[in-house]
Amino acid sequence: MKKMRILKNEWPSFVKDFNRQNQFRRTTLSLGEDVVVGEPGMPLVGLAYDPEERRVDIYLGGTDTENLAHLSHGIEVPRALYLITDEEASNPVIGVQVQGPPGTSMAYVMFEDEMPEKAKYQWIANVAYSLSEMRGEKVHGEDQKDWYEAERLINETIIPFVE
Repeated sequence: MKKMRILKNEWPSFVKDFNRQNQFRRTTLSLGEDVVVGEPGMPLVGLAYDPEERRVDIYLGGTDTENLAHLSHGIEVPRALYLITDEEASNPVIGVQVQGPPGTSMAYVMFEDEMPEKAKYQWIANVAYSLSEMRGEKVHGEDQKDWYEAERLINETIIPFVE
């Protein structure tokens, strides 16, 4: 396993590229030794870096149809970003580490070794099910409509993280 520090002036472009390449990968989020989001993990929506606010936020995919990009953790005044790689893994990018101010725990976004398409499919299925539950009654043919609506909602959610 290897860690590569990302220079601060590269953070905006790194975050967009990282999101593009890793979106939907099933993610485990840890703060120091404490697991915040564990197995089976949630799909990565993306990291967000705001240089004016001096903040890095980690968003994972939830099933609340009003807010699919679930803010899982925010790091105020981040000091360093590290890309974590393993050349032996099927996908060499295995995560990212965010170092906050002194006295705070390191945030680790680590990926499961799974195809992002599988995690995306499961996320769509979960959101479609939530839409069905919100409607309350089963109507023949509505499941396909819920699926397409879930895909649309997810696609709208992810765009800001990669553009």
